[in-house]
Amino acid sequence: MTDQEKIIKNFSQTWPMPSTLSPIIIIGTGGIVKDAHLPAYKKAGFKVEGLFDVDKEKAKSLAKEFGINKVFDSFDDCFQNKNCVFDLALPPANLLEVVEKLPDNIYAVFQKPLGRSLEEGSKIRKICHQKNIKACMNFQLRFSPISLPVYEAIRQNLLGELVELEVFVNVHTPWELWPFLKTLDRVEVPLHSIHYIDWIRSVLGNPTGLYCQSVKHPKVKELADCRTSAIFNYGDQIRCCMTINHTHSFGRKNQDAYIRLEGTKGAVKMKLGLLLDYPNGEPEELEIITEGTDWIKFDIQGKWFPDAFIGVMANMQRFKNGEDDKLITSVDDSIHTMALVDTCGISSQSGGLKIDYVS
Repeated sequence: MTDQEKIIKNFSQTWPMPSTLSPIIIIGTGGIVKDAHLPAYKKAGFKVEGLFDVDKEKAKSLAKEFGINKVFDSFDDCFQNKNCVFDLALPPANLLEVVEKLPDNIYAVFQKPLGRSLEEGSKIRKICHQKNIKACMNFQLRFSPISLPVYEAIRQNLLGELVELEVFVNVHTPWELWPFLKTLDRVEVPLHSIHYIDWIRSVLGNPTGLYCQSVKHPKVKELADCRTSAIFNYGDQIRCCMTINHTHSFGRKNQDAYIRLEGTKGAVKMKLGLLLDYPNGEPEELEIITEGTDWIKFDIQGKWFPDAFIGVMANMQRFKNGEDDKLITSVDDSIHTMALVDTCGISSQSGGLKIDYVS
């Protein structure tokens, strides 16, 4: 292995931890809190001061499982100590009404998406500005152990001019884990592929346009949609697309989940292991090649779930301490992701350009 390959292989896979830890209060105790938030915070050494959920028994059960001493009796009781970081793990339909009730001058992490639409997201953003709420979205893919080395490779220009970004997912997703999805008029992009859209933005910036189609599946009739194809317009030098299928129920052999990024000097392939046998997942993988090297396979320490959740909270707490100069997934940044999510819905409904078949 060359010296350059050793340097690349040692790119950091974790966000720096804050020097001073603020206690965390979690509002909402759904499956994602049990599977990711709480395991991440326990692993990192963050202190969870208490939980609140409208279903108090569910909150009590989770508190007992993770050794948390406090379950709040009411929403207002959560804010007796405003020096905490408030983690709102709520469905999109509830986020706006809860943000309206938040006190001024707090630090908060919101579960994606930023409401049910760009309109709701814009209202949430406005409220945060009016109340001086420092808020970010839980777009954890940006902080995953396979993402952070890629950003460093881009920063050091190891890939050259970026020309190709593809997200490919062909898996079987157990949608039954989230019963509330049955009530939504859009599912796949706002609740899943929003992560890839946000990641694409973090690498390539905002596209000038897009085409998207999300469709149903006859075996998953209860969901509005569960498969998506999308193309993002970044001019005539960059090809960027997503192909997402959550209904490949024919065994592991031909399932796959990856992000592929190419430039004029190098390339990246990221295996999204979490999506294979979700929620157990498989190990994540990352390979990078650049001029003068062979493909470099990283020894990945950790997974998207739960480790990337540590990064979101670490960035928030470092920002609160004055150690980070910005929130990477701030509400002001995330509103652009919501704009793309909304546009995907509009594009899908439009049916694309009409074809004039010559008879």
